[in-house]
Amino acid sequence: MKRRFLKLTSMSLCAVMVLTGSFITSGDSVYATSIADMQKQQRELQTEVDELQSKLVDLLTEIDSLEAEISDNEDSILETKEELKEAKKAEKKQYKDMKLRIRYFYENGEKQDIFTLLLSSGSFTDFINRMSYVNSVYEYDKDRLAAYKATKEEIKAMEADLEVQQKKLEGQKASLKTKKSDLDSLISSKQGQVADLGNRIQKAKEEAARKAAEEAARRAREQAEANARRAREQAERERRAAEAAAQQNSSTGGGGGNSGSSTPNTGGGDPEPVTDVSGGSVVAYAKQFVGNPYKWGGDSLTSGCDCSGFVVQVYKHFGINLSGSRQSALLRSVGRAVSYDSIQPGDIVCYSGHVAIYAGGGVIVEAQSTRAGITCSRSVTCKEILAIRRVI
Repeated sequence: MKRRFLKLTSMSLCAVMVLTGSFITSGDSVYATSIADMQKQQRELQTEVDELQSKLVDLLTEIDSLEAEISDNEDSILETKEELKEAKKAEKKQYKDMKLRIRYFYENGEKQDIFTLLLSSGSFTDFINRMSYVNSVYEYDKDRLAAYKATKEEIKAMEADLEVQQKKLEGQKASLKTKKSDLDSLISSKQGQVADLGNRIQKAKEEAARKAAEEAARRAREQAEANARRAREQAERERRAAEAAAQQNSSTGGGGGNSGSSTPNTGGGDPEPVTDVSGGSVVAYAKQFVGNPYKWGGDSLTSGCDCSGFVVQVYKHFGINLSGSRQSALLRSVGRAVSYDSIQPGDIVCYSGHVAIYAGGGVIVEAQSTRAGITCSRSVTCKEILAIRRVI
């Protein structure tokens, strides 16, 4: 059994070394492909640990049973030694009694030969009785002494057998304890391998998460750069369109607009309202979301929106659908044109690449930027105004 156990130990340790060696890799592939493999090998190692622990339980049970047998054998040895003591006492007592009877015979003149015993007998029957008594005493002492000697020898032999059995049991116990120690060491080693695998898996996951975060950040930067590039291109197209419109107005003598002015004449007087929604209500509703985040392409007034999304969602609350003009450039054509001199709270103010709602008092409420979020602090003339539109 011990050879099989050592063979199992050697094979198991070799398997652990092979499994451990498979992780000595480098580069990104260890994070891309080996996490699942390590987890599988960790499960296999844990299964092996569980099996070894089950064997350890069986071994401990065997040790307990053997210790109980050793304890019983020790009790038997003690009992046998006590019996041997009693037998020796009985032998000594029997020997002492026999010496007393012999002394009695001599001291009282009963140690006589057969002729004297015959002459001193009152009758032949008395002679026979005396002879029979002497012989029976002798035979009794002889038999008792032989019996006690046999008993003593039997007890001594039993004691020797029990001591041999005790040595054998102690040897088995020592062997089992050695196996237990080896099994404990193997389990501890494998548990260490399982823990090491767990640490490697955790590190691999952390590295994979780090690389995923880096990749997400890279994509976010690329997306932001692309959005900024599209915004610049859109602003350039709007600038060129504004210049072309200004040139056309100059050639036809109309409009008198000044593309370089911060307060241009955007055309239009003070149109009649087409809804019963007041500009003050629009502004009051829009100001509720000041401090919320800015998000490119977002449409949520609470979790994030961009400038055009902000305007569209505010007016959507009042049943005015501007979703068809989701871009800031398209919002320049919604509703009716209003001149800067006639601007009122609730009017939509359009800039190059940006749009806001006039809040009154010379300021606008807007989804300003990713850094500032939704604000209501900038002047309406913070940029060149390209159009002012009224939809209420």
